[in-house]
Amino acid sequence: MSSLSRDLAEYVDRISFDEFDEAVVDTTSDLLFDTIGCSIGAFTSPPAKALRDEYGGRRGTPAATVVGTDTDVAVEYAGLINGTMARYLDYNDCYMATGGACHPSDHIMPLLAVAQSEGATGRDLAEAIVVAYEVQCRGLDQAPVRERGFDYVAWGTYSSTAAAGALMGLSIDELVDAFGIAGASNAPLYISRRGDVSMWKGIAHPYVTHNAIQACQMARAGITGPSAVFEGDFGFQAVVSDHDLDFGGTPTGDDYRILETGIKYFATGYYIHSPVTGALELLADNDIAPDEIDAVHVDIFERAAGALATPEKWGTDQTRETADHSIPYSVAVAIVDGEVTPRQFEPDRLRGSDVHAVMERVTVAEDPDLTAHRRERPRHIPSRTTITVDGTDYVSRVDAPLGHPERPMTDAQLAGKFADLCGGLLGDDQIERVTEQCRSLPTLDSVDPLVDALVI
Repeated sequence: MSSLSRDLAEYVDRISFDEFDEAVVDTTSDLLFDTIGCSIGAFTSPPAKALRDEYGGRRGTPAATVVGTDTDVAVEYAGLINGTMARYLDYNDCYMATGGACHPSDHIMPLLAVAQSEGATGRDLAEAIVVAYEVQCRGLDQAPVRERGFDYVAWGTYSSTAAAGALMGLSIDELVDAFGIAGASNAPLYISRRGDVSMWKGIAHPYVTHNAIQACQMARAGITGPSAVFEGDFGFQAVVSDHDLDFGGTPTGDDYRILETGIKYFATGYYIHSPVTGALELLADNDIAPDEIDAVHVDIFERAAGALATPEKWGTDQTRETADHSIPYSVAVAIVDGEVTPRQFEPDRLRGSDVHAVMERVTVAEDPDLTAHRRERPRHIPSRTTITVDGTDYVSRVDAPLGHPERPMTDAQLAGKFADLCGGLLGDDQIERVTEQCRSLPTLDSVDPLVDALVI
C-alpha cells in the first residue's frame, strides 16, 4: 500500500555510492574525519564517562566498539556512547535548513558502529552517511518542526532509521516498519536547546539513533509498525509538522545536501559563528586590543537572538552547555582569547573575570533586515558586529562564517583542528593512520582498522 513511509524507503533505496561524484565522496570523508576528531576530543567529557560507566558492560550481538577503547558492547549502546562523544563539544558540523539548524554528523559515529557490527565496507558506510544527510536535511527543508516545539532531532528519528536500515540490509517493507516503530516513539522536544541548557543537548540525537537501530533490529526480526506514520491519524504531519512532504526523485551532482554542510571552525552553536568571525576580523584588521573596547554590539536574525541572547546567557556561573549557546559569552571569550575551542569552555575559563568584564559590554539585538535576509537565504547566518573604541565604531557584516560551504576550511585547518582535539589522546602515528583511512574510505573492505586506530 502506498504511503509516505514507502516513498521514503524507496528514495533511500535509490541512493547509491555508484552515483556519487568526487565532491560528494571527498566531503563525506572530510566529515567522517572531523567527526572522529570531535569524538576523541570529548572522550574524557562527563557524559561520555557516565555513559561508558553505565553501558560499557552491555554485551550483545551484534556488537561494536566503544570508540577510544577496545571494549565491545551491543551496537545500539556503542551508537549511543560514540554519538554522544561526537556531539558533546558542539564542534561537529551544521546544516542550515529552511526551518532551523541541524547537525547531521550526529549520525556518523553511530553509523560507524553499525557498519562495524554488520561487516560493512567503507563504500557502504559512505553511502549510509549520505542517506542520513539527505533524509534529515531534506526533511527539515520541507517540514520544519520547531514551530510546534519539536527539536531537529525529530527528523533524526527517520534519518537514523533510514541510514542504519540501509547498512543492515533492510528490505523496503522492513524499512517501512522501522520508520513506523521509530517514528511513533520518538518526537523530541525543543526544550533540550532552550534556556539553561543541560547535558541532554548532546545526547538527544544519539539517544534517538540508539532507538532507531533497535527499531531496525525489530523490523528485521518481523515486528511491524504503523505504515502511515507520516500521514496517518495522529501521525507526524498531524502532530509534529503539517507541511507537505515529497520523497520523489534522486539527488544528483551538486544536489546532495551533504555538500551544503558547514564544518565548524569554532566550538559553539553555529548561529554564533558569524558574530565570532566578525569580532575576530575586526580585532585583526584594526589592531584592537580587548582592553581598549568600550562596547560590543551584535545585530542578528530573530531566531538566533531569541535562543542565544536570553538573560541567562550573560550569567557568570554558566555551564559549558549554556555558554556554547551564549552569544555574549562566546563573542567575549573570542575577543579575549583570540579563539573559541573546547578550551574556552573549561570550568576555570567559564569563570574568567577578564571574559566577564567584556561580556558586560556586549549587547545583542534582533535586526529585522537580517531576519528578512535569512528568510530569503536560509543557508546564511547573517550578523553585524560593531566594536566601539574611543567613540569610533568598527563594523563587520558576516553572512557566511569560517567553515561555511561558501567559505570552507582548508585541508590544513581541518587537520589542525583534528590534531588539536586528539593531542595527548592519540599518538602521531594513530593520527596519520586515521587521516589516511578517512581519505581512502571508499577502498576499505572493513571499518575495523579505522576503529582499531582510535584506541586511546
